[in-house]
Amino acid sequence: MGERRGLRVIRAANPSPLTLDGTRTHIVGRERVAIIDPGPDLPAHIDAVAEAIGGGVSVSILLTHDHPDHAAGADALARRLGTRALRFGDGIDDGQRFDTDAGELIAVATPGHTPDHVAFDWPAGRAVFVGDLMLGGMDTALIAPPEGDLAAYLASLDRVRRIGAQALIPAHGDPFEDADAAIGRYVAHRRQRLARVREAIVAAGDDGARADEVTTHVYGGALAADLRVAAEAATHAYLDWLVARGEARLEGGRWRV
Repeated sequence: MGERRGLRVIRAANPSPLTLDGTRTHIVGRERVAIIDPGPDLPAHIDAVAEAIGGGVSVSILLTHDHPDHAAGADALARRLGTRALRFGDGIDDGQRFDTDAGELIAVATPGHTPDHVAFDWPAGRAVFVGDLMLGGMDTALIAPPEGDLAAYLASLDRVRRIGAQALIPAHGDPFEDADAAIGRYVAHRRQRLARVREAIVAAGDDGARADEVTTHVYGGALAADLRVAAEAATHAYLDWLVARGEARLEGGRWRV
C-alpha cells in the first residue's frame, strides 16, 4: 500500500475465506478522527483501536454497512470513546461530509452488497474507502440475495469509478492503487459470470436447470463447503438479474430461457 498521510490501519484477527486476512479498521486523522468499520466484537481489536485513538480527540465512527465483521464492535468502541456509531440512514446520508484533520470524508451511497452499504470518498488521500464493494487482491466480492442486488452493485461500481480517485481501499485485503483498472476488472468479471449463467440455462434445453446445476456449471463442483454456499447465493443474484431483464424465467423449480 502506498503511504497516505493521516491514515492508520488496524487489522482484526478474524481471517476467513470471505474476510481474507481479517477486517481492516481504518483510522483517518489524529486529533479530529474518523474510524471506518470498527470491525468484529473482539476485545483485543477494540482495545487496539481505542489505544490508537488515545484521549482528548473528536471521533466519528462510520460504518460502511452493518455486517458483523464490520460493525459488531461498534457499540463497544463507541462506549469506550464516548461517542456513537453512525450508519447509513442513522447519522449518515448520501453526500454528507465528515471532518478530520487529514481531510474530509464524503459519504457515497453504494448499495449492492447490502442495501445500506456506503463508501467514503477521501479527496485529500485521492482514495475511496469501499468497504465490501471490493476485496483486495481479488476481482470479485460477494453479492447474494436477499441483501445483495447485482444491478445496484454494478451501478455502485460505476458511481465510485466516476469519482475519479486514484486508489480504492477495501475493508479486506490491500488497497487497489489503480482504481479505474480495478473497477474495470470487477465489471468484466460480472459480465463473464453472467455469460456462464446464461450458458448453463441454454445448455439445459427444454428441461431447464436447477439453481445448484447452474452453480456447478459456473463455479465447478470442487468448491469447499463454505465457498459452495457463497457460490450458490451468488448464482441467485445472477439469476435474479436475468429474470428482471426478461432473459430467463423460473418454472417448476427450474430455470429456462
